[in-house]
Amino acid sequence: MRVKDETKRPLVVKIDEFAVEKKLSKEEAQFIQTLIHERKKRRITQEELAEMVGCNQAVIGRLEAMKVSPTLKTIIKLLGAMDLKLIIVDKE
Repeated sequence: MRVKDETKRPLVVKIDEFAVEKKLSKEEAQFIQTLIHERKKRRITQEELAEMVGCNQAVIGRLEAMKVSPTLKTIIKLLGAMDLKLIIVDKE
């Protein structure tokens, strides 16, 4: 009998149909590009990142392909896995 691992919660990525049809905003696309850059800079594969946050590689792939819009909770998990944090600053 398998015991479900309660410590790993699934990574939630919200599919935003409007964003998929209309494409993401410039800011959203730039943010995802920054996440990709940071992941690659740290030499972390999509599969490794997925394992770190408790999801499968396909979830990371869809996010990086800009097919889904992540929730704030997901963003925080991804940033935490790469030793990054979210900071809010004034626009320049």
